[in-house]
Amino acid sequence: MTGDRQALSNVGGPVEARGDMAFRFPLVEALRAQDGDERSQLIHGFHAYPARMHPAVARVLLREFSVGPGSEVLDPFCGSGTVAVEALISGWGALGSDLDPLALRLARVKTERRGPKTRTRFLDRLAAIGAASAARVRDRDDVQAKISADERRWYDVHVLKELAGLLEEIRKVDDERDRLALEMVFSAIVVKFSRQRSETAARTADKRLRKGLVTEFFVRKGEELAAAWAELSAAIPRPHHLPRFLLSDARSLPHTLAGEYRCDLVLTSPPYGGTYDYLHHHARRHAWLGINPKKLREKEIGARRYLSRGKDSGDSRTRWDDEMNAVLGSIAELLRPDAVAVLLVGDAELGGQRVAADQQLERLAPGSELEFVAAASQPRPDWRGGPPRREHLVALRRAGVAGSRG
Repeated sequence: MTGDRQALSNVGGPVEARGDMAFRFPLVEALRAQDGDERSQLIHGFHAYPARMHPAVARVLLREFSVGPGSEVLDPFCGSGTVAVEALISGWGALGSDLDPLALRLARVKTERRGPKTRTRFLDRLAAIGAASAARVRDRDDVQAKISADERRWYDVHVLKELAGLLEEIRKVDDERDRLALEMVFSAIVVKFSRQRSETAARTADKRLRKGLVTEFFVRKGEELAAAWAELSAAIPRPHHLPRFLLSDARSLPHTLAGEYRCDLVLTSPPYGGTYDYLHHHARRHAWLGINPKKLREKEIGARRYLSRGKDSGDSRTRWDDEMNAVLGSIAELLRPDAVAVLLVGDAELGGQRVAADQQLERLAPGSELEFVAAASQPRPDWRGGPPRREHLVALRRAGVAGSRG
């Protein structure tokens, strides 16, 4: 462990840092940037995604760890594409991967560069779909939802029919780029109009929804996307590098890439152990969009269904260590010799016991020929009302790399 521990006050809570001085201050700055961030959220807020990285964190770290034009960042848990969006506007090349096909579809749509002509075409199609859906509602169209009976129970009958009709109209769009974007607009609203209590709570709740409201929200959300594309397009430099995305387990990413790929920075936020089940959080979306989450079901890392309360804490710790060991081994293989990996991690909940995520990474890193460089930590509220969890930015590099950051 290098360097003395140092605490810094912050509107969002005290930030505590330790490790190499040259690395720990960029980490602190990134955590502090989340509070009172006045900059526009660009396209980040278009679609809900549990526990996504705050864009200000990615923005600061991409600025601080750039090695010049053509810098390449890898995000092995790309989720909704926060790092990729910020890389696009910061002049970085970016590669994102995820186990969930929904995440990749969403990230691709969010990083599209759309000029006035293609935005206008999209808005015209959006308006036409809205009008056709409103007519279906008015005419009481008896459309059948192509989802399972178990999924249908999540919706009031009139909402189910309106969503089904809306999706049928979307599927009529012949331009693939617009059709996929419109499907992500649909994805952005579907949980809101289900009986699911919230994005992260798969419990039912009563919602009184009038007919036609689904269509109105769909159109507004599509208009929001078009406006966000315009703002993003204005922020993208020329020249720029379009992000690339691929479906892969982070643990087998070197095999998936099967080449000489190396990056200048890994910037990612792995799942927080025992906290979320992305398989369950996106179940409504997977069903409507015909996405098969087989790989996510089988290989989701850190899933609450495997690690949380009711599980043996010793077995949960072993499983979580094994999963993160494999992730770190993959990261080490894909880093350039002098590159850095920065992981945004939250304390795990393993068999009902809290486990400090920064300490876990520091302990496991040597097994993958990585070494701990620095960490910055900040408390976060626990939604269950318990003591605050801590969220950490942890910097690692390949073992044996001498010297501090210049």
